[in-house]
Amino acid sequence: MEDFGYDLISLALLAALWAAFILLYRREPRRLVLAAALLPLVLASLSTLSELLTSFVPGFGFLVAILVVLTPLMLVVFGAALIYNGILMWRREGARIPNLLSLIAGILVFALPVAALGLVVISQWWSLSLAFIMFFASVFSASVFAMLLLYSWVHARFPAKGRGAAVVVLGARTIDGKVTPLLRGRLDKGIELYGTQENPKPLVVPTGGQGRDEVEPEGVSMARYLAEQGIPQEQILIEDRAKDTIENLKFSDQLVRAQRTDGRLWLVTSDYHALRAGLASRQLGLDARAFGGKTAAYYRPSAFLRECVAIVRDNLKFMIVLALPFAVMVVGALFVATAVA
Repeated sequence: MEDFGYDLISLALLAALWAAFILLYRREPRRLVLAAALLPLVLASLSTLSELLTSFVPGFGFLVAILVVLTPLMLVVFGAALIYNGILMWRREGARIPNLLSLIAGILVFALPVAALGLVVISQWWSLSLAFIMFFASVFSASVFAMLLLYSWVHARFPAKGRGAAVVVLGARTIDGKVTPLLRGRLDKGIELYGTQENPKPLVVPTGGQGRDEVEPEGVSMARYLAEQGIPQEQILIEDRAKDTIENLKFSDQLVRAQRTDGRLWLVTSDYHALRAGLASRQLGLDARAFGGKTAAYYRPSAFLRECVAIVRDNLKFMIVLALPFAVMVVGALFVATAVA
């Protein structure tokens, strides 16, 4: 009976935390602190649910034990999948570093445990210290990746549209003035959003400057595709100067606000990039929400890893705060290791 009362308290606390999270998310989903809160909240909920099912469902505890035992195998499968994806990206997209991130990550999944084991076998204070550092750095990196992956999924499923002043489609590389499948996914998502609002219809802003290997600005190529798909010319505002995401957002906002002062910007990019675009728009003080167009499945792992690196870089102070508990554990481990030595 006492355990049942404890479970009820745990459920009530979790319900309160979920309610607070949903309220904060609905107010402003473009906050990285919500991503940091969501992962432990989901883990705590799964743990509590597992305890309840173990109490009421015969054999469920045994199933959980099997999953725990199989965790190393899951890591092996995960690492192998990353390596396979990296090789696929290499063949299809070329051997550039951004395309090889999944391959590098997959190799590290196997290499780091072997290296750590070797350091432990050496059994010197410095080798044990280095093993501790590698372990906690790996745990922190995996936690950040899981945090961003989970929140990116939630952010994509519940974008909180509001009323749109304009659909801003972020550019990507074009080939001979033609949109690529990656860019077409963004444009098609923008066209879909355009069709959801009437009176007035939102403006459509294709944004992107001209790269060194492009025959014209990306915004011009994108506008041609939009017109071919039936978007009226008077609804299209071409932004043709931007060289990166920040300029995409700044220049597009300037164009839109010259015509419409009210309404939200609906930012459209690839699904793996939507979270970072949303975070960037908040940092710029824009009233915006980000949406993701479809991307080829093989392209997503490396692309999302690249996005994780960029989000960490753009929010370095916040990441340092998140890393503080791990740093404390590393310092404690180093103290123990040196004391034993």
